[in-house]
Amino acid sequence: MIFTRLSKASSTSSALALALVLGATGTAATVALEQPAFAQKKKKKDEKADAKKYSDGFIAVYQPIAAQVNGDAPDWNAIAAQRPAVVAAVETDDDRMIAGNLIYSMGSNLENRELQLEGVELMLASGKVAPESLGQYNLLAGQLAYNFDQYPKARTYLMKAVELGAIESQPEGLIAESYFSEENYKAGLDYLASAIAAREAAGEPVNEQWVRRGLQMSYNNQMKAELNDFAQLFIKHFPTQQNWGEVVAITAYGGGWQNPEILDLMRLARDADALRDERMYADYIDSADYRRLPGEVAAVINEGYTKGTLKRTDTYVSEIFGMATDRAKTDRADLSGILTGARGASDLRTVMTGADLALSYGDYAAAETLYTKALGLGGVNSDLAHTRLGIAQLEQGKSAEAIESFNAVAGQRAAIAKLWAIYAEQQGGM
Repeated sequence: MIFTRLSKASSTSSALALALVLGATGTAATVALEQPAFAQKKKKKDEKADAKKYSDGFIAVYQPIAAQVNGDAPDWNAIAAQRPAVVAAVETDDDRMIAGNLIYSMGSNLENRELQLEGVELMLASGKVAPESLGQYNLLAGQLAYNFDQYPKARTYLMKAVELGAIESQPEGLIAESYFSEENYKAGLDYLASAIAAREAAGEPVNEQWVRRGLQMSYNNQMKAELNDFAQLFIKHFPTQQNWGEVVAITAYGGGWQNPEILDLMRLARDADALRDERMYADYIDSADYRRLPGEVAAVINEGYTKGTLKRTDTYVSEIFGMATDRAKTDRADLSGILTGARGASDLRTVMTGADLALSYGDYAAAETLYTKALGLGGVNSDLAHTRLGIAQLEQGKSAEAIESFNAVAGQRAAIAKLWAIYAEQQGGM
Protein backbone atom coordinates (compact mmCIF):
# COMPACT_ATOMS: atom_id res chain seq x y z
CA MET A 1 0.00 0.00 0.00
CA ILE A 2 1.28 3.47 -0.85
CA PHE A 3 -1.27 5.65 0.91
CA THR A 4 -0.59 6.56 4.52
CA ARG A 5 -1.95 8.73 7.25
CA LEU A 6 0.43 11.44 6.15
CA SER A 7 -0.37 11.18 2.48
CA LYS A 8 -4.09 11.31 3.15
CA ALA A 9 -3.62 14.45 5.16
CA SER A 10 -1.47 16.04 2.49
CA SER A 11 -2.53 18.09 -0.47
CA THR A 12 -3.29 16.29 -3.71
CA SER A 13 -0.18 15.35 -5.63
CA SER A 14 0.84 17.92 -8.16
CA ALA A 15 1.26 15.10 -10.66
CA LEU A 16 -2.15 16.11 -11.97
CA ALA A 17 -1.33 19.81 -12.09
CA LEU A 18 -0.05 19.69 -15.64
CA ALA A 19 -0.84 22.43 -18.12
CA LEU A 20 -1.72 19.99 -20.87
CA VAL A 21 -3.26 21.94 -23.73
CA LEU A 22 -2.59 20.99 -27.29
CA GLY A 23 -2.09 24.28 -29.07
CA ALA A 24 -3.55 23.17 -32.40
CA THR A 25 -6.95 22.26 -31.04
CA GLY A 26 -9.83 24.25 -32.43
CA THR A 27 -7.74 26.80 -34.26
CA ALA A 28 -9.12 28.65 -37.23
CA ALA A 29 -7.76 27.83 -40.65
CA THR A 30 -4.97 30.23 -41.58
CA VAL A 31 -3.73 28.83 -44.88
CA ALA A 32 -3.98 31.44 -47.59
CA LEU A 33 -5.21 30.01 -50.87
CA GLU A 34 -4.86 31.61 -54.25
CA GLN A 35 -7.93 33.66 -55.09
CA PRO A 36 -9.62 33.31 -58.52
CA ALA A 37 -8.38 35.59 -61.23
CA PHE A 38 -11.79 37.03 -62.05
CA ALA A 39 -10.49 39.83 -64.22
CA GLN A 40 -8.25 37.80 -66.46
CA LYS A 41 -7.78 39.22 -69.93
CA LYS A 42 -8.66 37.03 -72.85
CA LYS A 43 -5.65 35.04 -73.88
CA LYS A 44 -4.32 35.12 -77.38
CA LYS A 45 -5.37 32.27 -79.60
CA ASP A 46 -1.83 30.97 -79.82
CA GLU A 47 -1.56 30.51 -76.05
CA LYS A 48 -2.82 26.95 -76.06
CA ALA A 49 -0.48 25.51 -73.46
CA ASP A 50 -2.30 24.25 -70.37
CA ALA A 51 -5.62 25.17 -71.97
CA LYS A 52 -8.60 25.15 -69.58
CA LYS A 53 -11.73 23.23 -70.40
CA TYR A 54 -14.77 25.11 -69.15
CA SER A 55 -18.26 24.06 -70.11
CA ASP A 56 -20.52 26.54 -71.91
CA GLY A 57 -23.19 26.26 -69.24
CA PHE A 58 -20.72 27.01 -66.46
CA ILE A 59 -19.30 30.04 -68.35
CA ALA A 60 -22.81 31.43 -68.76
CA VAL A 61 -23.43 31.23 -64.99
CA TYR A 62 -19.95 32.24 -63.88
CA GLN A 63 -19.29 35.36 -66.00
CA PRO A 64 -22.07 37.54 -64.50
CA ILE A 65 -20.93 36.59 -61.00
CA ALA A 66 -17.35 37.40 -61.91
CA ALA A 67 -18.47 40.86 -62.99
CA GLN A 68 -20.10 41.36 -59.57
CA VAL A 69 -16.96 40.20 -57.77
CA ASN A 70 -14.83 42.64 -59.74
CA GLY A 71 -17.17 45.54 -59.18
CA ASP A 72 -16.37 48.52 -56.98
CA ALA A 73 -18.32 47.24 -53.96
CA PRO A 74 -19.10 43.52 -54.23
CA ASP A 75 -22.21 42.44 -52.31
CA TRP A 76 -20.91 39.14 -51.01
CA ASN A 77 -24.25 38.11 -49.56
CA ALA A 78 -25.86 38.54 -52.97
CA ILE A 79 -22.94 36.73 -54.59
CA ALA A 80 -23.18 33.84 -52.11
CA ALA A 81 -26.89 33.50 -52.83
CA GLN A 82 -25.91 32.38 -56.34
CA ARG A 83 -23.78 29.52 -55.08
CA PRO A 84 -26.34 26.79 -55.86
CA ALA A 85 -26.46 27.88 -59.48
CA VAL A 86 -22.65 27.81 -59.67
CA VAL A 87 -22.47 24.29 -58.25
CA ALA A 88 -25.29 23.04 -60.47
CA ALA A 89 -23.49 24.33 -63.58
CA VAL A 90 -20.26 22.45 -62.92
CA GLU A 91 -19.44 19.86 -65.59
CA THR A 92 -15.66 19.68 -66.01
CA ASP A 93 -12.80 19.54 -63.54
CA ASP A 94 -11.80 23.06 -64.59
CA ASP A 95 -15.34 24.21 -63.83
CA ARG A 96 -15.03 22.50 -60.45
CA MET A 97 -11.70 24.18 -59.66
CA ILE A 98 -12.85 27.70 -60.40
CA ALA A 99 -16.24 27.11 -58.73
CA GLY A 100 -14.45 25.93 -55.60
CA ASN A 101 -12.19 28.97 -55.67
CA LEU A 102 -15.19 31.26 -56.02
CA ILE A 103 -17.08 29.57 -53.17
CA TYR A 104 -13.97 29.68 -50.99
CA SER A 105 -13.77 33.43 -51.69
CA MET A 106 -17.41 33.80 -50.68
CA GLY A 107 -16.64 32.08 -47.41
CA SER A 108 -13.52 34.13 -46.77
CA ASN A 109 -15.29 37.44 -47.34
CA LEU A 110 -18.33 36.43 -45.29
CA GLU A 111 -16.24 34.67 -42.61
CA ASN A 112 -18.32 31.58 -43.32
CA ARG A 113 -16.24 28.46 -42.67
CA GLU A 114 -18.86 26.16 -44.11
CA LEU A 115 -18.50 27.84 -47.48
CA GLN A 116 -14.73 27.80 -47.12
CA LEU A 117 -14.78 24.04 -46.55
CA GLU A 118 -17.09 23.45 -49.49
CA GLY A 119 -14.85 25.55 -51.71
CA VAL A 120 -11.57 23.89 -50.79
CA GLU A 121 -13.13 20.43 -51.09
CA LEU A 122 -14.32 21.25 -54.62
CA MET A 123 -10.85 22.44 -55.55
CA LEU A 124 -9.26 19.27 -54.21
CA ALA A 125 -11.86 17.11 -55.98
CA SER A 126 -11.08 18.83 -59.28
CA GLY A 127 -7.58 17.42 -59.41
CA LYS A 128 -6.39 20.82 -60.64
CA VAL A 129 -4.61 22.04 -57.52
CA ALA A 130 -0.90 22.57 -58.22
CA PRO A 131 1.12 19.64 -56.82
CA GLU A 132 3.25 21.93 -54.65
CA SER A 133 0.07 23.32 -53.03
CA LEU A 134 -1.76 20.07 -52.35
CA GLY A 135 -0.37 19.70 -48.83
CA GLN A 136 -1.57 23.15 -47.79
CA TYR A 137 -5.01 22.66 -49.37
CA ASN A 138 -5.46 19.34 -47.54
CA LEU A 139 -4.28 20.95 -44.32
CA LEU A 140 -6.87 23.70 -44.66
CA ALA A 141 -9.65 21.25 -45.47
CA GLY A 142 -8.72 19.16 -42.44
CA GLN A 143 -8.69 22.15 -40.11
CA LEU A 144 -12.07 23.32 -41.35
CA ALA A 145 -13.60 19.85 -41.12
CA TYR A 146 -12.28 19.50 -37.57
CA ASN A 147 -14.00 22.77 -36.60
CA PHE A 148 -17.29 21.24 -37.77
CA ASP A 149 -16.67 18.09 -35.68
CA GLN A 150 -16.32 16.06 -38.87
CA TYR A 151 -13.50 14.02 -37.40
CA PRO A 152 -13.12 11.15 -39.89
CA LYS A 153 -13.13 13.62 -42.78
CA ALA A 154 -10.68 15.87 -40.93
CA ARG A 155 -8.30 12.95 -40.38
CA THR A 156 -8.41 11.99 -44.06
CA TYR A 157 -7.34 15.47 -45.13
CA LEU A 158 -4.85 16.03 -42.31
CA MET A 159 -3.14 12.68 -42.83
CA LYS A 160 -2.82 13.50 -46.52
CA ALA A 161 -1.28 16.85 -45.58
CA VAL A 162 1.26 15.07 -43.36
CA GLU A 163 1.99 12.59 -46.15
CA LEU A 164 2.65 15.52 -48.49
CA GLY A 165 4.98 17.18 -46.00
CA ALA A 166 2.74 20.05 -44.87
CA ILE A 167 3.77 19.69 -41.22
CA GLU A 168 4.92 23.21 -40.34
CA SER A 169 1.86 23.73 -38.12
CA GLN A 170 2.25 20.18 -36.72
CA PRO A 171 -1.16 18.83 -37.76
CA GLU A 172 -0.35 15.47 -36.19
CA GLY A 173 -1.55 16.90 -32.88
CA LEU A 174 -4.92 17.77 -34.40
CA ILE A 175 -5.22 14.26 -35.84
CA ALA A 176 -4.73 12.81 -32.36
CA GLU A 177 -7.32 15.25 -31.00
CA SER A 178 -9.83 14.06 -33.58
CA TYR A 179 -9.56 10.55 -32.08
CA PHE A 180 -9.81 11.89 -28.52
CA SER A 181 -12.95 13.84 -29.48
CA GLU A 182 -14.52 10.53 -30.53
CA GLU A 183 -13.39 8.98 -27.21
CA ASN A 184 -11.17 6.61 -29.17
CA TYR A 185 -8.29 7.16 -26.78
CA LYS A 186 -6.23 4.14 -27.79
CA ALA A 187 -6.15 5.18 -31.44
CA GLY A 188 -5.32 8.77 -30.52
CA LEU A 189 -2.47 7.78 -28.23
CA ASP A 190 -1.11 5.28 -30.75
CA TYR A 191 -1.15 7.93 -33.47
CA LEU A 192 0.50 10.49 -31.19
CA ALA A 193 3.23 8.00 -30.28
CA SER A 194 3.86 7.21 -33.94
CA ALA A 195 4.06 10.91 -34.80
CA ILE A 196 6.62 11.43 -32.02
CA ALA A 197 8.61 8.41 -33.24
CA ALA A 198 8.64 9.86 -36.75
CA ARG A 199 10.00 13.18 -35.48
CA GLU A 200 12.64 11.33 -33.47
CA ALA A 201 13.67 9.25 -36.48
CA ALA A 202 14.00 12.40 -38.57
CA GLY A 203 16.19 14.02 -35.91
CA GLU A 204 13.62 16.77 -35.40
CA PRO A 205 12.51 18.33 -32.09
CA VAL A 206 9.55 16.68 -30.39
CA ASN A 207 6.54 18.85 -29.55
CA GLU A 208 6.35 18.96 -25.76
CA GLN A 209 2.59 19.53 -25.83
CA TRP A 210 2.12 16.27 -27.75
CA VAL A 211 3.87 14.36 -24.98
CA ARG A 212 2.04 16.19 -22.22
CA ARG A 213 -1.25 15.52 -23.98
CA GLY A 214 -0.38 11.83 -24.20
CA LEU A 215 0.38 11.81 -20.47
CA GLN A 216 -2.88 13.51 -19.64
CA MET A 217 -5.10 11.29 -21.77
CA SER A 218 -3.46 8.04 -20.68
CA TYR A 219 -3.58 9.09 -17.00
CA ASN A 220 -7.21 10.25 -17.16
CA ASN A 221 -8.29 7.04 -18.85
CA GLN A 222 -6.22 4.69 -16.66
CA MET A 223 -4.22 3.34 -19.59
CA LYS A 224 -1.14 2.21 -17.70
CA ALA A 225 0.96 0.91 -20.60
CA GLU A 226 0.48 4.11 -22.57
CA LEU A 227 1.06 6.18 -19.44
CA ASN A 228 4.43 4.53 -18.92
CA ASP A 229 5.38 5.03 -22.57
CA PHE A 230 4.55 8.74 -22.54
CA ALA A 231 6.22 9.23 -19.16
CA GLN A 232 9.43 7.82 -20.63
CA LEU A 233 9.14 9.99 -23.73
CA PHE A 234 8.51 13.06 -21.61
CA ILE A 235 11.52 12.69 -19.38
CA LYS A 236 13.74 11.56 -22.22
CA HIS A 237 13.15 14.77 -24.16
CA PHE A 238 12.44 17.24 -21.33
CA PRO A 239 14.57 16.17 -18.33
CA THR A 240 14.15 19.04 -15.89
CA GLN A 241 14.07 18.58 -12.13
CA GLN A 242 10.38 19.50 -12.06
CA ASN A 243 9.56 17.08 -14.85
CA TRP A 244 11.36 14.24 -13.09
CA GLY A 245 9.10 14.85 -10.11
CA GLU A 246 6.04 14.85 -12.35
CA VAL A 247 7.03 11.65 -14.12
CA VAL A 248 7.82 9.72 -10.93
CA ALA A 249 4.56 10.86 -9.35
CA ILE A 250 2.49 10.03 -12.42
CA THR A 251 4.10 6.60 -12.70
CA ALA A 252 3.79 5.84 -9.00
CA TYR A 253 0.18 6.92 -8.75
CA GLY A 254 -0.86 5.28 -12.00
CA GLY A 255 -1.83 2.26 -9.89
CA GLY A 256 -0.87 -1.36 -9.47
CA TRP A 257 2.40 -0.97 -7.55
CA GLN A 258 3.38 -2.48 -4.23
CA ASN A 259 5.89 -1.12 -1.72
CA PRO A 260 9.07 -2.54 -3.31
CA GLU A 261 8.24 -0.85 -6.62
CA ILE A 262 7.18 2.41 -4.97
CA LEU A 263 10.45 2.42 -3.03
CA ASP A 264 12.57 2.23 -6.18
CA LEU A 265 10.49 4.95 -7.84
CA MET A 266 10.92 7.24 -4.85
CA ARG A 267 14.64 6.49 -4.82
CA LEU A 268 14.75 7.75 -8.39
CA ALA A 269 12.94 10.94 -7.41
CA ARG A 270 15.35 11.44 -4.53
CA ASP A 271 18.36 10.89 -6.77
CA ALA A 272 17.00 13.47 -9.22
CA ASP A 273 16.32 15.86 -6.31
CA ALA A 274 12.65 15.71 -7.26
CA LEU A 275 10.88 14.70 -4.04
CA ARG A 276 8.59 17.68 -4.04
CA ASP A 277 5.71 17.23 -1.65
CA GLU A 278 4.56 15.52 1.53
CA ARG A 279 2.84 12.73 -0.32
CA MET A 280 6.01 11.63 -2.10
CA TYR A 281 7.96 11.74 1.17
CA ALA A 282 5.21 9.82 2.93
CA ASP A 283 5.20 7.08 0.32
CA TYR A 284 9.00 6.88 0.45
CA ILE A 285 8.88 6.52 4.25
CA ASP A 286 6.17 3.85 4.14
CA SER A 287 7.68 1.82 1.31
CA ALA A 288 11.15 1.81 2.85
CA ASP A 289 9.70 0.88 6.29
CA TYR A 290 11.76 2.00 9.28
CA ARG A 291 11.77 -1.57 10.61
CA ARG A 292 13.63 -2.87 7.50
CA LEU A 293 15.64 0.12 6.26
CA PRO A 294 15.79 2.51 9.22
CA GLY A 295 18.89 4.36 8.04
CA GLU A 296 17.32 5.27 4.71
CA VAL A 297 14.05 6.33 6.35
CA ALA A 298 15.88 8.55 8.85
CA ALA A 299 17.98 10.11 6.06
CA VAL A 300 14.91 10.84 3.90
CA ILE A 301 13.00 12.43 6.78
CA ASN A 302 16.00 14.53 7.70
CA GLU A 303 16.25 15.76 4.10
CA GLY A 304 12.54 16.61 4.17
CA TYR A 305 13.07 18.61 7.35
CA THR A 306 16.06 20.44 5.88
CA LYS A 307 14.15 21.41 2.74
CA GLY A 308 11.09 22.44 4.72
CA THR A 309 8.85 19.97 2.91
CA LEU A 310 8.26 17.96 6.08
CA LYS A 311 7.22 19.81 9.21
CA ARG A 312 8.85 18.98 12.51
CA THR A 313 5.51 19.64 14.20
CA ASP A 314 3.96 16.61 12.49
CA THR A 315 3.89 14.07 15.31
CA TYR A 316 3.53 11.06 12.97
CA VAL A 317 6.69 11.95 11.06
CA SER A 318 8.61 12.82 14.21
CA GLU A 319 7.70 9.48 15.80
CA ILE A 320 8.85 7.56 12.74
CA PHE A 321 12.02 9.64 12.63
CA GLY A 322 12.82 8.84 16.26
CA MET A 323 12.27 5.11 15.86
CA ALA A 324 14.20 4.98 12.58
CA THR A 325 17.13 6.89 14.09
CA ASP A 326 17.33 4.52 17.04
CA ARG A 327 17.15 1.40 14.87
CA ALA A 328 19.75 2.81 12.46
CA LYS A 329 22.30 3.05 15.28
CA THR A 330 21.97 -0.67 15.95
CA ASP A 331 22.04 -1.47 12.21
CA ARG A 332 25.21 0.49 11.62
CA ALA A 333 26.94 -1.28 14.49
CA ASP A 334 26.01 -4.67 13.02
CA LEU A 335 26.35 -3.74 9.33
CA SER A 336 29.88 -4.98 8.81
CA GLY A 337 29.05 -8.38 10.25
CA ILE A 338 25.81 -8.62 8.28
CA LEU A 339 27.60 -7.87 5.01
CA THR A 340 30.38 -10.35 5.79
CA GLY A 341 27.78 -12.99 6.51
CA ALA A 342 25.89 -12.20 3.31
CA ARG A 343 29.04 -12.53 1.19
CA GLY A 344 29.63 -16.00 2.57
CA ALA A 345 26.01 -17.13 2.57
CA SER A 346 24.43 -19.48 0.06
CA ASP A 347 20.78 -18.83 0.87
CA LEU A 348 18.95 -16.12 -1.10
CA ARG A 349 17.29 -14.41 1.85
CA THR A 350 20.57 -13.69 3.66
CA VAL A 351 22.23 -12.41 0.48
CA MET A 352 19.31 -10.15 -0.47
CA THR A 353 18.99 -8.78 3.06
CA GLY A 354 22.65 -7.83 2.99
CA ALA A 355 22.35 -6.33 -0.49
CA ASP A 356 19.32 -4.24 0.48
CA LEU A 357 21.02 -2.97 3.64
CA ALA A 358 24.21 -2.11 1.75
CA LEU A 359 22.22 -0.14 -0.84
CA SER A 360 20.22 1.58 1.86
CA TYR A 361 23.33 2.71 3.75
CA GLY A 362 25.21 3.80 0.64
CA ASP A 363 27.75 0.96 0.46
CA TYR A 364 27.16 0.64 -3.27
CA ALA A 365 30.15 -1.56 -4.03
CA ALA A 366 28.99 -4.14 -1.49
CA ALA A 367 25.44 -3.86 -2.82
CA GLU A 368 26.66 -4.50 -6.37
CA THR A 369 28.56 -7.59 -5.25
CA LEU A 370 25.65 -9.03 -3.31
CA TYR A 371 22.94 -8.35 -5.94
CA THR A 372 25.21 -9.98 -8.52
CA LYS A 373 25.56 -12.98 -6.23
CA ALA A 374 21.81 -13.12 -5.64
CA LEU A 375 21.17 -13.28 -9.37
CA GLY A 376 23.02 -16.59 -9.45
CA LEU A 377 20.82 -18.17 -6.77
CA GLY A 378 17.61 -20.10 -7.29
CA GLY A 379 14.29 -18.40 -6.64
CA VAL A 380 15.62 -14.85 -7.02
CA ASN A 381 13.29 -12.10 -8.19
CA SER A 382 15.59 -11.21 -11.05
CA ASP A 383 13.68 -8.07 -12.05
CA LEU A 384 13.96 -6.60 -8.55
CA ALA A 385 17.61 -7.65 -8.22
CA HIS A 386 18.55 -6.23 -11.62
CA THR A 387 16.78 -2.95 -10.81
CA ARG A 388 18.69 -2.50 -7.58
CA LEU A 389 21.94 -3.76 -9.07
CA GLY A 390 21.59 -1.00 -11.65
CA ILE A 391 20.98 1.58 -8.92
CA ALA A 392 24.12 0.45 -7.04
CA GLN A 393 26.18 0.63 -10.24
CA LEU A 394 24.86 4.04 -11.19
CA GLU A 395 25.65 5.43 -7.75
CA GLN A 396 29.27 4.39 -8.37
CA GLY A 397 29.32 6.24 -11.68
CA LYS A 398 29.08 3.04 -13.74
CA SER A 399 26.44 4.36 -16.14
CA ALA A 400 26.99 1.84 -18.93
CA GLU A 401 26.85 -1.14 -16.57
CA ALA A 402 23.78 0.31 -14.86
CA ILE A 403 21.96 0.72 -18.17
CA GLU A 404 22.75 -2.89 -19.03
CA SER A 405 21.29 -4.01 -15.71
CA PHE A 406 18.18 -1.87 -16.11
CA ASN A 407 17.64 -3.18 -19.64
CA ALA A 408 17.62 -6.74 -18.26
CA VAL A 409 14.44 -6.00 -16.26
CA ALA A 410 11.22 -7.42 -17.70
CA GLY A 411 7.62 -7.67 -16.60
CA GLN A 412 5.84 -4.99 -14.61
CA ARG A 413 9.09 -3.56 -13.26
CA ALA A 414 10.32 -2.76 -16.77
CA ALA A 415 8.56 0.63 -16.64
CA ILE A 416 10.54 1.57 -13.52
CA ALA A 417 13.81 0.26 -14.92
CA LYS A 418 13.34 2.18 -18.16
CA LEU A 419 13.01 5.43 -16.22
CA TRP A 420 16.19 4.57 -14.31
CA ALA A 421 17.93 3.74 -17.61
CA ILE A 422 16.95 7.12 -19.07
CA TYR A 423 18.24 8.80 -15.93
CA ALA A 424 21.51 6.80 -16.17
CA GLU A 425 21.96 7.91 -19.78
CA GLN A 426 21.49 11.53 -18.78
CA GLN A 427 23.85 11.21 -15.83
CA GLY A 428 26.44 9.52 -18.03
CA GLY A 429 26.11 12.12 -20.77
CA MET A 430 24.98 9.50 -23.28
